[in-house]
Amino acid sequence: MRVLEVTLLLSLFGLCVALFTKHSLIKKWSFYLSAIFMVLHFLIEHARWQMYPGYFAFCLVLLFYYKPEINLWIKRIGLSLGLLFCTVSFVLGAILPVIKFPKPSGHYSVGLQTIYLEDSSRQEVLTQEIGDKRKLTVHVWYPSDEELTKPERYMDNGYAEAFTKSKGIPSFIASHFDLTNTNTQKLLPITLKKQFPVIILSHGLLWNSKMYTSIVEEIVSNGYIVVGIDHSYEAFLTEYKGKQLPWSQSNIDSMNIGLDFAYIDKRMKLGLNEKNEGHRSKAIRELIQYLPYFESFDRWSNDISFVIDQLEVFNKNNNAFLYQKLNLNQIGLLGHSWGGAAVVQNASVDNRVKAVINMDGAQWGSVIDTTLQKPLMVLHADRNYQEFFTPNFYVYDHIAKNDYYLVTIGATGHANFGDLSYWTKIHSLTETGSIDPKRMSHITNNLIRNFFDKYLHGKSLKIRDAFLKKEYPEVEIVKEK
Repeated sequence: MRVLEVTLLLSLFGLCVALFTKHSLIKKWSFYLSAIFMVLHFLIEHARWQMYPGYFAFCLVLLFYYKPEINLWIKRIGLSLGLLFCTVSFVLGAILPVIKFPKPSGHYSVGLQTIYLEDSSRQEVLTQEIGDKRKLTVHVWYPSDEELTKPERYMDNGYAEAFTKSKGIPSFIASHFDLTNTNTQKLLPITLKKQFPVIILSHGLLWNSKMYTSIVEEIVSNGYIVVGIDHSYEAFLTEYKGKQLPWSQSNIDSMNIGLDFAYIDKRMKLGLNEKNEGHRSKAIRELIQYLPYFESFDRWSNDISFVIDQLEVFNKNNNAFLYQKLNLNQIGLLGHSWGGAAVVQNASVDNRVKAVINMDGAQWGSVIDTTLQKPLMVLHADRNYQEFFTPNFYVYDHIAKNDYYLVTIGATGHANFGDLSYWTKIHSLTETGSIDPKRMSHITNNLIRNFFDKYLHGKSLKIRDAFLKKEYPEVEIVKEK
């Protein structure tokens, strides 16, 4: 909780207790302190819904302070309710905090510009509009030498509320997110010193690029340009030239309706338990071919290649803010969940990509029929993989022809690879594990930086050695080849 929130609620606790006493001076100064903290809280920190019970408690004590003649039992009940409401605000404020992201460790500030792109060669198949072309909103985070003066607000303009709504959670739950300052500022001047390696970010299905702020800021502050693609109609919400584009529910339904889950379950069990390697491989391949995810992964992979095409144009255009700032010989891909599978698929077919990281994405789609000549790191959540089926172990063993790292991070869930663990301490709401969010950021960011420093910057690093230290007991490098 924020400092003035805690101070206000503690002062209200004290005032509720003081009003039970006969000491008028204690009542007077307790009331004045509560009123002062209330005003300061509203002016400096601003109100949020988690504090509403506390505000109501203040109204109650205000009544009893100015109406001391009220019946004693009514006063006792009212002040007891005041104490209860303050407690409720403490609990709500603690489990649904105003997020505070860690300061990036690098010496660059983080600037942000948003670019709108249209691929005239591709029909948009996720809308009913005739002749509509594939449109993408792309967020470019870049290094700057200027200090931040007006930090960007996190998931504002209704984005946080839209995400909670997409998960079937009341939208007001996230209405306080625009009180969070990021470590990013729009339109900061890009540093003039040199070109930077480029990392393309692909989000999870029904997420979007800005839900990885804690990762992006750290990477950029250390000398990378991160280009986040919002995959239209498969992000929970994106904005294109002032128009909000929500997710396509019909598209999501089309990938799930009509599936034979008994068939899927049988193939998964064979993939986990079948001793005969030939039978096991056959079952996994049949499952991959059965699931109707090919079209979506192809679309996302094409989005990535199209964005790289446009970056090549911007890098040569002396009117573009990215003019000669992109080292396009050092392109890495970073994806989470659906986007994690999409970036590996793209890396297998686009020769411009030099290295790729998949954060907990199940590798469905056409990758099984390709080879991957690029270094690959796969970050997995903490699961019992003797019982939890993923195609990744089989697929990557078959396609990875370069350096390959398979990593699990202890006490994590699927949504820890992003910002969601900062949102609330109720892990069941966010599919996150019990790992502290700042600890998770530290581990994930160091894994990502070490990998890209090695394979994009060409630094001489031994990744396994770096994470076998006692400093990283949560990290298990399951495989390295």
